[in-house]
Amino acid sequence: MEVPIGTALAGRYVLTRPLARGGVSTVYQAVDATAGRRLAVKVVDDRYSGLIRHEAAMTDRLRHPHVPKVLDVGVETGPDGRDIGYLALELLKGEALTSVLLDGPLPWAGAVRVAATAADVLAVAHRRGVVHRDLTPGNVMITTTGPKVVDFGLAELIVSTGMPQYANPSDDVYALGALLYQALTGKSPYAGHNRSPQGTTALRRLAPTPVLAVPGLPQAVSDLCRACMDKNSLARPSAREASLRLWTIVGNALH
Repeated sequence: MEVPIGTALAGRYVLTRPLARGGVSTVYQAVDATAGRRLAVKVVDDRYSGLIRHEAAMTDRLRHPHVPKVLDVGVETGPDGRDIGYLALELLKGEALTSVLLDGPLPWAGAVRVAATAADVLAVAHRRGVVHRDLTPGNVMITTTGPKVVDFGLAELIVSTGMPQYANPSDDVYALGALLYQALTGKSPYAGHNRSPQGTTALRRLAPTPVLAVPGLPQAVSDLCRACMDKNSLARPSAREASLRLWTIVGNALH
């Protein structure tokens, strides 16, 4: 969904330039003419206006310092008469981890800090009943104030009904292990395995748990990464446990 530069959504959010484009959305830098500040505005067409409200609700539920703040959400009639769903967010200064890794993997201590921060966000999300379901290097921003986990558009609430859950916290933990692997190596743990129609879930069953061979990497990091990506979801640590173990490794590295 693209909107002409200069469009003022809700009569106040003036779009100034595109920042990122996704499959169904575009994120713009904007100026809030009422408050006199810069911000980010994510827009979708009317078919996805419910999804943008869902993303706002999931993001706002966390209120975590490493998740962008939700400033406003709504549906507005665009210049062409079509409805536009918009989500106004805190403007982040930085770039996606995907872009950072184009220059090569992070030093292991930096990779562990990024994963530890993401694990902390997941731990809070899970405690508040939210599963992210799309933790990838593309959805982790490396900013001037530390890593930020973004895009809760696919997030789901955990509902205890006695029925199998579509949203499982252990899937987020698997994604955390894959994120750590990619930050440490600069490549996907699925290298050499074609993505199937069933997506990442099928790859977890088919692709072997990767072995980390990073010079100087503490064994505790390698062990935790493999534990997070264990084929048996019940054997994976919780996000809270992963966060504590990762921050302990970071603390030990400073001494």
